[in-house]
Amino acid sequence: MRSLTRTAALVAGAMAMLVAPVAAMRVWHDPADPRISVGAAPPATLLPGDVRDPAGRMIAGAVWTGLTAHDGRGGTPVNAAAESITSPDRRVWTVRLRAGGRFHDGSPVTARSFVDAWRAVLREGWHGARLLTEVARVKGAGGRDDDVAGLKVRDERTFEVTLDRPLAGFPALLADPAFLPMPEAVLRSRDWASYARKPMGNGPFRVRSHDARATVLEPRDGRGRTVVVRAMPDAAAQYRAVQAGDLDVATAVPPQRHASMDTDFPRHHLMVPGRAMTYLVIPEWDERFAGPTVRHALSMAVDRRAVTEGPLGHQASPANSLVPPGIALGRREGQCRVCVHDTAAASAALADAGGLDGPVPIWYEAGAGDDAWVKAVADQWRATLRLDARPKPVPAAELRAAVADRRTDGPYVLHSAADYPAPVAALAPLPRPGGAASDLIEQAERAADPDDGVLPARLAESSLLRDTPVIPLWYGHDHLVWSERIRGVTADAFTGPVLARLRVAD
Repeated sequence: MRSLTRTAALVAGAMAMLVAPVAAMRVWHDPADPRISVGAAPPATLLPGDVRDPAGRMIAGAVWTGLTAHDGRGGTPVNAAAESITSPDRRVWTVRLRAGGRFHDGSPVTARSFVDAWRAVLREGWHGARLLTEVARVKGAGGRDDDVAGLKVRDERTFEVTLDRPLAGFPALLADPAFLPMPEAVLRSRDWASYARKPMGNGPFRVRSHDARATVLEPRDGRGRTVVVRAMPDAAAQYRAVQAGDLDVATAVPPQRHASMDTDFPRHHLMVPGRAMTYLVIPEWDERFAGPTVRHALSMAVDRRAVTEGPLGHQASPANSLVPPGIALGRREGQCRVCVHDTAAASAALADAGGLDGPVPIWYEAGAGDDAWVKAVADQWRATLRLDARPKPVPAAELRAAVADRRTDGPYVLHSAADYPAPVAALAPLPRPGGAASDLIEQAERAADPDDGVLPARLAESSLLRDTPVIPLWYGHDHLVWSERIRGVTADAFTGPVLARLRVAD
């Protein structure tokens, strides 16, 4: 009898533990409760300069104010912490900060808050270092010490950045988390681990707590709503939680619910065009692929819609240009004529080119989640073009080495994302032979301003599509759904959902 009583007590206790979090979450959604809950995959880190995933970017956008911010439409950046960003030649830039900037601990935001943070990014080899060395190309930024020739502090509110070559998009690039500031005390102590657990930024929200379960953000001025970003990597769980009233905003939608979003959440769902694209790069060193007609045949034989709606689960859209739709400035729809699926034209083009003999391996990084769609493309090439197409997964280091040594004997997969909202930002990272396209891309980067860079970028895109050294496949995009309780849901390709704009309906 005593055993039965003890068992009943244990079961009751266990049930209480299971129900308690759900009950607590429902309490959050009382109309008078000030908290807003958002589901997302857990961020890899909240250390500015090392942010590397959508959840980290979303939270960073609330906790910090960068020098510039995106306008929410994939276009021109606007000054934020910066009062002005000027340059006579697009190579030497002078940044002047707004007066009165403060971190959440009350310490001032100074020129050194930015410059020394960037030096730390380079010295520690964080994720954002690539933007300083390969995209901005800050003079002297290749080393691992604090002596960076291109970074000079002029006074408390002014610093100077010298690049190796002109870059019209530099102010837009400064909106990336790689360029965020850090307080002097943290920069002096270099206790990055402690800072990442509870970072102090200079933005509209401060971090109240951060752990594996959730990040709790409260308005720094004490007014407005607390935002709880719950660690929910499973898209289906997020979706169900919003339906059940246990979550306000889901930042992912499972493939099987794609078609029912409009019914399940009328007027409360959003597709966010992305900044990332997937391409197949044709090895120019393999004579079998030397003619553009062969490359056109390979492109037209890919049924992009079948792949995006099948193996990719509606999480991508078929490409019709080399520039992703998250870039509004100067992007043109429908530029890639050979992206249209046409089996008859593909077969005829390959025949005109004299065919394609031998195995055609598709090289890609093993473990990167590309297996299903690479197999689908190989199957399409076999069926349409009668090619001996074979998926070839290899470790990431081996793939990089094979490309560098020009050993890939077939197309290889390239995932690329624009680092700032301009067409040239999408085109510049693409492998390409020298010639007109390269000259035009350099011209676009050197333009007097981003608008002036649109025309040469468009001409470069046309040249690349004509020769097709790179086959565009699809663009990534994100989905959001939210409850009737929430208003102000906005997002763009570069920041994701803007937490500071969320509010509870009146």
